[in-house]
Amino acid sequence: MKKADVFVQTERKLTFTYTWLIILFLVLFSIIVSVFFGGMAYRENRQLIRTTMYATENGSPLIPDLVSSDHEDLYFYYLVNGSGNVVGGSEVFPLNNSINLEMIEEWHPNKEEFRLKWLSVPHSHHEGKTLIDRDRLLFVGARPAILQDGKKGTIYVAKDVTFYLDVFQNLLIVFLCILVIFFIAAVWLSLTMSKKAMIPIQRSYRQQQQFLADASHELRTPLSIMNTSLDVIELENGKDFTSYTKEVIVDMKEEVGRMSRMVHHLLLLARSDSGSVEFEIVAFDLVPRMRQWVQAFEAIANQKEIVLNAHLPRELSIKGDIERMKQLVYILLDNAIKYTPKHGNVNVIVDQQSKQWSLAIQDTGVGIPIEDRRRIFDRFYRVEKHRSRDEGSAGLGLSIAKWIVEAHHGSIEVESVVNQGSTFTVKFTYLE
Repeated sequence: MKKADVFVQTERKLTFTYTWLIILFLVLFSIIVSVFFGGMAYRENRQLIRTTMYATENGSPLIPDLVSSDHEDLYFYYLVNGSGNVVGGSEVFPLNNSINLEMIEEWHPNKEEFRLKWLSVPHSHHEGKTLIDRDRLLFVGARPAILQDGKKGTIYVAKDVTFYLDVFQNLLIVFLCILVIFFIAAVWLSLTMSKKAMIPIQRSYRQQQQFLADASHELRTPLSIMNTSLDVIELENGKDFTSYTKEVIVDMKEEVGRMSRMVHHLLLLARSDSGSVEFEIVAFDLVPRMRQWVQAFEAIANQKEIVLNAHLPRELSIKGDIERMKQLVYILLDNAIKYTPKHGNVNVIVDQQSKQWSLAIQDTGVGIPIEDRRRIFDRFYRVEKHRSRDEGSAGLGLSIAKWIVEAHHGSIEVESVVNQGSTFTVKFTYLE
């Protein structure tokens, strides 16, 4: 994946985070306002109903006249005896008496209670006005009471709170409209903020990559001179060297070689990050080239008495960059042989299917612990740092391998068991 894509993804994540933080704030604000409004309406109407339920006159419940007077949207007042019969009451719409009683006939409270009830109102007439069918929301309170005859009864008082429901619904519509507007504004604002936040990161990253490329380029020449100088010294005075001097020269050449490879890898990665590496995609038969690449490691494998096997099809026509494919195979084979002990086995398996082909490098080496597998493709990461250094590894090879695979629209994964071995599997789709 190119670093530009990483920056774009980071910007999108920041935009997503900023946007939902703003939306979350707005939603929380809306919920708080709604809860406050609902609580205020509940307390106001509860107090009104309680006042009506406990109002008395000469020691008896005071029944208001709801037909001919305004009682702040009270809908009905009923005084019901223990047998369920209405012994007193009043309602705004007398024609709805039976509907009202059906709503409360199963409700027999033992203490003061409040409930919300839906009431479907049919066509009716009151003072020459026609009432339109509409569900009404009633806030009903009930409490036990002592009737005039000394027997127990129940007082039911209902208030029409449909107005509050309408206000709440309109408020909800307003909040939704504001939410849409804020969402658009939040996306724009978040995108602007994320771009500004990424500017110093991108600048720092470009400076780092430029320094890496410049340093790698500047180090190549002195390392080449050092390597050549050591060859000249060894060629001219090698016969006069003591065994200790020869050992020192060999160690110096190995270190210079290791540094040269690391500088080469760093320069390659720096160029890949900047997108300046060009791939020459051509069609070719992988099998003969794979056989040649594997043979190049037979001498190294024989030195460690490792059995190197290649399981290849008769032919496999693919498209890709030959040199990069060769580099990929070299990196995986080098790691497999490097971390496989003597008398081990390394297998190279190429498999072809209808839509993709795969390359698997199996070894019977030291294996990779579970906690290290997700990081082995990170730059400079080494599972066993002291051993990797002894083997001349800088922790860049698998990073380069992953870059080559992704540049060919493939995937790479690893399966490993400690002290039993590892299998690196690369899968490619056929390029058109």
